[in-house]
Amino acid sequence: MGERNGRGASNAPDAAGLADVGSLAQLPAGTTMRLAVGASDLLLVNVDGHVVAIGDLCLRCGSSLSTAALSGRVLTCSGCGWKYDVERGCVDGLPSLRTELHEVAVDAGRLLVASAVVAPAAVP
Repeated sequence: MGERNGRGASNAPDAAGLADVGSLAQLPAGTTMRLAVGASDLLLVNVDGHVVAIGDLCLRCGSSLSTAALSGRVLTCSGCGWKYDVERGCVDGLPSLRTELHEVAVDAGRLLVASAVVAPAAVP
């Protein structure tokens, strides 16, 4: 299964709905990785060793959050400046505006991302 870090390959989920998207070592603390799992474009974010997967597009301007600045658990969209609390999957300070949030598991150093949405995006 290939990563979609700008290379165009997609990660197909297995029968349990989990996609192996790479090694935890490829995503050091404080970094992000853009990829696709099934039909979803996602952004993996490593917040001090806790990895989360959120929808990649800004709810306000549609920019890819892969170009956003990460500070702690807050991503700041490079297109419009909206801030996202990546651990909660919402716009910082506006919990009703939610981006997709997918479950992430680590198994033997491998990152596994669920294809199913844990928290659906709200319509802006």
